[in-house]
Amino acid sequence: MKHETGVCIAAADIGATHVRSAVFTGDFTRGLAGEFTGDFAGEFSGEVQCVVCRKESLCRNGADGRAVTRQVIRMIRAVCAEAGWQPDAVGISTAGPLSAGKENIRSSPNMPYADIPLRAPLEAAFSCPVTILNDASAGAYDEYISGTGKGCRNLVYLTLSTGIGCGIISGGRLVEGANGNAGEIGHICVDTIYDLPCGCGGRGHWEAYASGSGMPQFFREWCGRHGSELPAGETETETAASLCAAARAGDHDSDPDITAFFRDLAVINGRGLSTIIAAYAPERIVVGGPVATENPDIIFAPALRHIDAYLPRPEIVLGSADGMAPLRGAAVFAGEGLDDGEINSILQTPFPKEP
Repeated sequence: MKHETGVCIAAADIGATHVRSAVFTGDFTRGLAGEFTGDFAGEFSGEVQCVVCRKESLCRNGADGRAVTRQVIRMIRAVCAEAGWQPDAVGISTAGPLSAGKENIRSSPNMPYADIPLRAPLEAAFSCPVTILNDASAGAYDEYISGTGKGCRNLVYLTLSTGIGCGIISGGRLVEGANGNAGEIGHICVDTIYDLPCGCGGRGHWEAYASGSGMPQFFREWCGRHGSELPAGETETETAASLCAAARAGDHDSDPDITAFFRDLAVINGRGLSTIIAAYAPERIVVGGPVATENPDIIFAPALRHIDAYLPRPEIVLGSADGMAPLRGAAVFAGEGLDDGEINSILQTPFPKEP
């Protein structure tokens, strides 16, 4: 059913570590998602609220990628049932890369499945339009219409999370590239000295050094190259979060290795930011993802000192630490893609039942 304040949009954000699902409702008034290559005309004037939100760990022990598909369908059904509403559309934000036509997640370097079906099973499950965006593109969209990037027509949203990616708004347009895969900035080469392997099969990629999954690998390699011993008790399960905590809590005079490591990591991150500036010439870069937003003093601020001066430096700011930008962006993008005729047709369709 349609909520009294507007349409009901179900959304899911599929990351390499967690999956979120939510129901949003409100007034999606601008209709700019339907213009995939057109200018975004005017400012977003709708009011959108998140009614229900859930979060789970990504299913990693299924027989194949359909385990994630089933998880996403189950989670969307759960939030819709809790809200008591039928979705008028479904918006999906997901780590990439995406297959032709944005049908499936294909060979994602941080997920344990070669192929995760999305569009066909979701459309069959919910009998409504399904919109799929790369998660960084969805984050950029949210920041552009209502977040830290509002009013900025040349914007990059950079996410430092389990992986690294960016979404691009150029001249007031969302740049998706072929099959929605523009902005895979985590797979640019930032180093040839350590030449670390990336999950995608390449070497020296930014994601292999500075992401939540790559930072522990870089630290172990850094210690080996510099003749340093891993701190007592360190194992292969060391995390980016614990490395940042050690850097923040440690006495830098008695633990110079951790200080030197993060100094070198700042150089790597500066190279990545410099590439974004040279490639897209944004007016503003909004940095999101928990690696950055939860560690601004360790990750964010030091990197700014290592940005090249080839082009004028844009404003570089932290996004919200709530992690909702990709989920909310996917929901709003899906809602704005509906026209009155589609909504009237959708409202005649009964809510899908559990199989």
